Amino acid sequence: MKRKKLMAMLMAVSVFAGVLTGCGNTSGSNSGTSEQGQSEAAPQTEESAEEADAPQEETKEPLKFTMSISNGLNEYIAQSPDINQDKWVKVFNERYNLDLTLKLLDHKRFAEEMQMMFASGEIADVVKCYDNYTSPSMCQSVENGVFMPLDDILATAEEKYPNLMKTIPENAWDYNKYNGHIYGIPVSYLSRATRRATYIRKDLLDQTGLGIPTTLDEFVEVLKAFRDMGVEYPFAGRENWTYTDIFFGAYGVNPLTWNLNEDGQLVPDMIRPEMKEALAFHKMLKDEGLMDPESLTTNSSDWLNKIYTGKVGLFDHNGGQLYGFNSSLQQNVPEGEFILIPSPVGPYGDQGTYKYSPVFESIFINKDFPEPERIFEYLDRMSTDEEQDFMAYGIKGEDWTEENGQVQYEYPTDQVGIAEISFRKTMGLVRDDSYDSRLLPFTPGGDDFMDWVENVSSKEGIDNIDPGKLESLTLHPELQPGNGCDLFHQMAANIFYGKEPIDSFDAFVEEYLSRGGQEVIDEATKAYQEGRTFDRK
Repeated sequence: MKRKKLMAMLMAVSVFAGVLTGCGNTSGSNSGTSEQGQSEAAPQTEESAEEADAPQEETKEPLKFTMSISNGLNEYIAQSPDINQDKWVKVFNERYNLDLTLKLLDHKRFAEEMQMMFASGEIADVVKCYDNYTSPSMCQSVENGVFMPLDDILATAEEKYPNLMKTIPENAWDYNKYNGHIYGIPVSYLSRATRRATYIRKDLLDQTGLGIPTTLDEFVEVLKAFRDMGVEYPFAGRENWTYTDIFFGAYGVNPLTWNLNEDGQLVPDMIRPEMKEALAFHKMLKDEGLMDPESLTTNSSDWLNKIYTGKVGLFDHNGGQLYGFNSSLQQNVPEGEFILIPSPVGPYGDQGTYKYSPVFESIFINKDFPEPERIFEYLDRMSTDEEQDFMAYGIKGEDWTEENGQVQYEYPTDQVGIAEISFRKTMGLVRDDSYDSRLLPFTPGGDDFMDWVENVSSKEGIDNIDPGKLESLTLHPELQPGNGCDLFHQMAANIFYGKEPIDSFDAFVEEYLSRGGQEVIDEATKAYQEGRTFDRK
């Protein structure tokens, strides 16, 4: 007996040691806060709408599980002293026969707190992360056997869980496939690959007498007019080039993404010649007083504060946040108004921000959890129209009503109320994070956003290729595109601030290749040739 216990302990130590090894690179991707999103699911066939809102007859013991999630910088979560005593947690437990305990992880330290969870061995029954299993926050936990493969359940899922399977796009499942097995459920998906939009202050643009800019030259003309009017930051970006996409996109590149070069090799955009041109353009903006010189170091809170207080004329962010940005701006500048416009067109015809993968968030089921099928049952129910209504509007009869087949609902006007909707959807898991087709008709600015979705975002955006998991980047994590690539960020900052000439970019490329970058490119190219990469189109 003692020998069996000792062997079990050694196996556990081995698994978690492997997970910790995988946490060595915690900055290889750039995660963002979930937006409100919604999907139109197949109709529920076994329950009427009235039955769905009525208390359900419990024939089983409550489904007891723990779930770790990011707090998403959510204002509603932040004001709760104990999230597991929250109204909506209790409603979900009663409505769906659950006994759910949430484990909140700080969004600002999400990768580190995920690492701490894996290291402790106290891993939640259901773990939710941004993107897929290759996310650095997952610490190679899938590769180290922490989570169960889902193939056996998925083999009969079309019959058992039809609502879920109809709702989640088919191509999204492959993003969580490792060694031929699917481990993650892509619960938060994107039906539209282009999410980020170009925001401009319409009231300021009207004052300039200029039209909506289209080309890079026209954007520069508008920014100069903003500068001359006294706008403190005509264009503003965020630390490590995050949410600083539109002028990179005009050159068909982004510091985060990969594409094929002229030789058919899959390479990081940050070493492509077009990146050199894009960096030179940003330096020009800074030198001319058209771009916030603190863009490379400004954190999220300070960046938003500059926008909300009317100091910024142009920026990019997720288009679905239009109402929130205008609401916050108008608290300080009542006459201020942001609108969404087409992104600048570059010298080669490129336009827009990089396209996302179809998977925004995934969940993984602990290998020791005894009832994975009931998790799928819950997800299937949450994929029905009735439950999607519940996640969007709340409790029928209390938060909304229906008259003559029309939903009667008032969208909240305060940030905590808006964040409450987001939290409810976080609990429900299954959603389209591109936009919310249910709430848009009730959202101020919803028509403007839908106009952007249908007439702008569908026509712009930079295609890119996700190389998937690369072993060479495990050996050389400092070469991973993203916040962790200090080699790129140091070079880019030196160019931006004029400490080095633009030609220092060429030396950076040579150093990148010599420090293991060629191995990374060779592996990525091989994966592309063998069909193991993911197109983001």
